[in-house]
Amino acid sequence: MNIDSLLNLNAGVYVHVPGGGKVPGTVAEILGEDHFLFSPGGTLDAAEGATVKISDGQDTVLARVVEITGRGIRMCIDSYASSGSERRQDVRIYDKIYFRAEFLCHRDRRAEVLPGALERIRSNKLIIDSFLKGKYGYPGADEVPYTRESPFNQAVWEINRKLDLLIHMYLAEDFRELMKTSPRDVNISASGIRFISSEQYEKGDLLEIQLILPMVPLLFIRLVGEVIRVKPVTSYETSRNAVAVRYSQIDSESKDDIIRYLFRRQRELLRNRQP
Repeated sequence: MNIDSLLNLNAGVYVHVPGGGKVPGTVAEILGEDHFLFSPGGTLDAAEGATVKISDGQDTVLARVVEITGRGIRMCIDSYASSGSERRQDVRIYDKIYFRAEFLCHRDRRAEVLPGALERIRSNKLIIDSFLKGKYGYPGADEVPYTRESPFNQAVWEINRKLDLLIHMYLAEDFRELMKTSPRDVNISASGIRFISSEQYEKGDLLEIQLILPMVPLLFIRLVGEVIRVKPVTSYETSRNAVAVRYSQIDSESKDDIIRYLFRRQRELLRNRQP
């Protein structure tokens, strides 16, 4: 993900230094997908391999110092969240996933639309969970002493039922349509998501979020979120915005699924950084 898709370069950027100070500077050049050249406006003591925080006053990204050159400091965006005192739900990473945001309503219709949207998503999830977690047993299971069906037949029936449901889930229209798209750059946590969009959203808008997390098996998650910030980005000629969305009343299981994905991806990214 390019630095100009994450920070508003027109607003001016600066690097945080130990002790609470800030060193202003400019992004002199963007070098491919993740690399960029930072030109500090003051003394910046950053050795090669060090990780620094760069901010535009609203958002902050982590970047690793790759090389110190005569033209500036070459840096690479680090796509992992720093450990430390962050709570589990605050851990966030940059990644590419199958993602879609669909507009539901503006702020003035929130009270009217939100309950129905949440109930629709909750009901769909309950139906899926009831099958996958075996809440409904084998037909006649409550009359087991009087049935001639063997436990083996019951087990095969249960497996077939779950396979049928999984096939239905993964071949469902919304899942198939999302899989036809290309993975998109997002900044994701267990409490919200940030993405780049050419759509014109307003603060307070409600969106339905659909995402597929690369787990085994694939996790197809649907959520309702509220736009909490819209900020123009500086890349490309078209008008695009960085849209920050906070999930509305996310259920604990979906949150745990996202957290598992975050920590798995975080471990992968950290391993990739090791020499």
